[in-house]
Amino acid sequence: MPKRKVPLINDHFYHVYNRVEKGRKLFYNDEHYLFFLKLWLDVDFKSSCKILAYCLMPTHFHYLLQVLDSDLFSKKMSYFFNRYCKSLNTQTNQTGNIFPNRFKAKIITDEKYLTGLCGYIHMNPVRTEMVSAPEQWPYSNYLSCIGRGEDKICD
Repeated sequence: MPKRKVPLINDHFYHVYNRVEKGRKLFYNDEHYLFFLKLWLDVDFKSSCKILAYCLMPTHFHYLLQVLDSDLFSKKMSYFFNRYCKSLNTQTNQTGNIFPNRFKAKIITDEKYLTGLCGYIHMNPVRTEMVSAPEQWPYSNYLSCIGRGEDKICD
């Protein structure tokens, strides 16, 4: 894929997200969500970013994060999604890219946007009527954000 038009900047906060190709899913079952989270830990993003919030949905993902090392983060994201895509394609007997484009990264310019984005990310499964409350969705860090759980992904 071509280089990013607007490069990521170290020490800035971003809303990082992406949606799969039409007709595909990012997660077909619980095992896929768990593999995704385990792979995230295995790739070890801690030296390249700090995660504040995340939510994994059947067709897309959202991360609220601070980029610490933009070059390393981009390389790790590429490696991570290549591995995940290959694994998912093998398990589902599909081929090709899961995502039509590279991940999006919208810079967060003020604290109000940062706070609102955290709520937006965690309310995703409620807005799509997958659950009635954010604490019911197992594939986000909502419970750790409100002090009712631990999460290995977030710092």
